[in-house]
Amino acid sequence: MRAFLTFALFWIWTSSAFAQVFLNVQDFGGFPNDGAPDDAALQSALEEASKQNAQGVFLPAGRWQFEQPIYVPRGLTLKGTYTRPHIAERADLEGAGTTIECYVGRGADIDKEPWNYRSCVTLLGSATLEGVNLVYPEQADVWNPVPYAWTVFCNNDYDENHAVREVSRCAVVNTTLVNSYAGIFMRWSANDHFISGVNMSVFKKGMVLDGITSLGVIQNVNIHNQYCWPFYGIKASDREATSRLAKQNLENMTGIEFHRADWGWLNQVFIIYANKGFVFEKSMTAADSSQWEFGTRALPSFDISNSGCDLCRVAVEANYVNTGVGVNFSNSNLLGRVILGDSCYGSLRFTNAFFSFGVTVSDVENDQFTVGKQATLQIVNSEVLNFPEGVSKEAPWRGKIFNVRGILQLSNTVFALPDTSRYDARTFEHLSVQGSGLANVQNVISRGPEFQFSTKEKGRVRASMIGHQEISEEFPYNPPR
Repeated sequence: MRAFLTFALFWIWTSSAFAQVFLNVQDFGGFPNDGAPDDAALQSALEEASKQNAQGVFLPAGRWQFEQPIYVPRGLTLKGTYTRPHIAERADLEGAGTTIECYVGRGADIDKEPWNYRSCVTLLGSATLEGVNLVYPEQADVWNPVPYAWTVFCNNDYDENHAVREVSRCAVVNTTLVNSYAGIFMRWSANDHFISGVNMSVFKKGMVLDGITSLGVIQNVNIHNQYCWPFYGIKASDREATSRLAKQNLENMTGIEFHRADWGWLNQVFIIYANKGFVFEKSMTAADSSQWEFGTRALPSFDISNSGCDLCRVAVEANYVNTGVGVNFSNSNLLGRVILGDSCYGSLRFTNAFFSFGVTVSDVENDQFTVGKQATLQIVNSEVLNFPEGVSKEAPWRGKIFNVRGILQLSNTVFALPDTSRYDARTFEHLSVQGSGLANVQNVISRGPEFQFSTKEKGRVRASMIGHQEISEEFPYNPPR
């Protein structure tokens, strides 16, 4: 009896404490699952939460319909029922969990001044979005998606004179984006951001970071089209539909773009079926993009760990990278091409990485790694796998594994080439160094053909301690499929 009373008192205390710090939108006239807009009720609840210095507004389980943008004021949390990362199953979308139905932003051009379009949810200052599903009911045709604005937009909080009252320190936690055209955009001064436990299915872009001038954390994020399957009635066993959707993503979708980002951390970020996985570019704003010529401040620098891009056409593309810190990958799996463009003056460093390139017909003349004339690529303690599964013996792969016009530092790494019958023996090389490029290769083992390289123009190769092992029945190698 004493234990029961203790539990009852604890429940009453915690329930009342929760009620004090979170206002319930239902107390302001909002009702889920009724097909009526809930914009006015949520706006009233958010305004009252700001006045009371409450922690935020709670959206109970159900479908909540919003025909106007949601602006979450600085310091407040818009909170749903989910307490961990989740897949929005059909029951969730029908009311078992908190689902925000978005009806704004249709027809937006996300690549041209995306901040001028109305997002579903805009987080101002240190606002947080937590524990919800976000879905676009009018995005009805999965095979012909309609452009929409960014689903979540992180922005500064401004006063009535448009002066910055608080820079953006947004957080998105335990949230699933079901069928977004574009996922999360973190705008200028989105400092100390925290993105955690986010699953998303997107048609065009997953995340963009631009104007980041201080440290931020992105962790446990998955970008995968499976999160839209329940909404569109696609089953995992339907190979035709899932393969078609994967092909559509491979042609159109970008995982994460890094623009101006002085420093940040990514951990446990997974992207699959992307045309491009991790992309590094200069800022989208004129003021920031001009600074790359005069210094490193406006270019991306990140530490990325325990992350990967699976079955992507281009796993990593770097056109602009901070020339000081650069970008560091550790414990990563990258199944796709790696491209460092001629405009990349910085370094990409990979430690304990696994690279794989399953060459298809569209890549028959593409190289697995391309290093531009100003760029530096460093790979240590890693493995490079190449298997041309998508080309025929009659039209074999004619690319190189490494095509270098900049600097390559390769050490303690294994090459694995299990099927030489689909390579063009007349053109195949592990390494080609051209222009003024320089490659330093040491402690490398080649499984399959012996290590082959060439130099052109002023290209140079310094190679030492190169080992070789034939692939045979005694020493087989079965690549992933």
